[in-house]
Amino acid sequence: MRPTNDFALSADAKQIVAASGESPYAATAINTDDLSRTGGYPVEAGNPNSAAIAPDGTIALSTFSWYDKDIFIFKPGAKTPYRTYTYDLNTSGGDTIAGQGLTWAPDGSKLFAIASGNSGTYLRVLDNATRYPVKASVSAPAKATRGKKLSATGKLTSDKSFPAGSTVTITRTDIDSPKGKSLGTKTVSSSGTFSFTDVPPAGGNVTYTAQYGGAATHAPASGKDTVAVSRTATSLTLNHNGSLYSYGTDVSFTAHLGSTYKNRTVELWVNPFGSDKPNKLVKTGKVNSKGNLSTTVDMTRDTTVTAVFAGDARSASKTVKATAYAKVKVSTSVSKQYKTAKIGSTSYAYFHKKTNPVFTTTMTYYKNRSHRLNLEIYYQGKWYDAGSQYFKLGTNGKSVVTLTGTHDTGFRMRMRASYINGSSGDNVNSTTYGAWKYFYFTK
Repeated sequence: MRPTNDFALSADAKQIVAASGESPYAATAINTDDLSRTGGYPVEAGNPNSAAIAPDGTIALSTFSWYDKDIFIFKPGAKTPYRTYTYDLNTSGGDTIAGQGLTWAPDGSKLFAIASGNSGTYLRVLDNATRYPVKASVSAPAKATRGKKLSATGKLTSDKSFPAGSTVTITRTDIDSPKGKSLGTKTVSSSGTFSFTDVPPAGGNVTYTAQYGGAATHAPASGKDTVAVSRTATSLTLNHNGSLYSYGTDVSFTAHLGSTYKNRTVELWVNPFGSDKPNKLVKTGKVNSKGNLSTTVDMTRDTTVTAVFAGDARSASKTVKATAYAKVKVSTSVSKQYKTAKIGSTSYAYFHKKTNPVFTTTMTYYKNRSHRLNLEIYYQGKWYDAGSQYFKLGTNGKSVVTLTGTHDTGFRMRMRASYINGSSGDNVNSTTYGAWKYFYFTK
């Protein structure tokens, strides 16, 4: 015979439940008059290590089990538990209930359990353990039309039949009623079913909740379902999409909101290209009488502007984006020439062939940015490519390049510095070509 791990005495002192049992995985019921065995309470996960009896006779047993159920609740004389509890079960095990670790609240409303696991030892509080558990569900259409009637059904399920006249309270939660609006009560049939209808006044996600308040024999429960209720499509536009601007141009981006039900508020977000510049909410406000809301952006980078309308009870939400593009500032100066003179209408820097021209480029700086220098030569009435190369900018945005090598005389030449999106080391600006600088070698 196994030793007793724990025992509990019923409120009327007529029964003892011993947490051990002669047969495996069961507690023993004992009559206190003659200490005779009157039955047992089978459990699944091992021999019971704790027992407690509620004032109404409900019996709670626990087992020391890492990978199985922890607590079993029986009605007096029952052979199977009507409730079980399992805590924090995972691949490494779960909570275990301490020996002699169960006790009921004096009114039987709560069961307390001392549990231990990976996170330490703590108190588990189990509400409504003396009442049969109830599951509530609601089944509503996935989609519905605002202002038109919809029908929904629901069901309460439990191992014990519900008292006659049981009801559930139906609540609708939507944009206009974020805290919920009661739709009244519905009677539950003998099989636990109920139904209701509604005409949703607001669109968007509408949630219907059925709340069962419980009874002396049944625990409270609630269930819900969400319906996507249609809303009128909203017109929202944003100007300047695809436009290209010189560096530093102040551009007014304007969102235009069409007709809506109530909400006239729009958000404007500005997101310059580059990971160092986060997307930022720059303006929130109601559109003016023409439906417009504007913000000014200093176009120093390619920039995406986003307009967001959150929607309202009858108007659908809408988000639109416009991406505008910004050039860089770029200029190049030429030095070491011995004179400047025109050939035709174009000014040329003149160099002796033994002098190496120096080209100083100034460009909007960005980390690891390079610029491209292109050389061209004029021959028989046409300009031809004479080579190109990338040069890294200093942190001051400058680059100094000396053109070395043998310089042939008698040829017109030109060069320009450019920023090439993606090839110049980044993509935060749009490709920008600098002005040509013309030069000429003489003896």
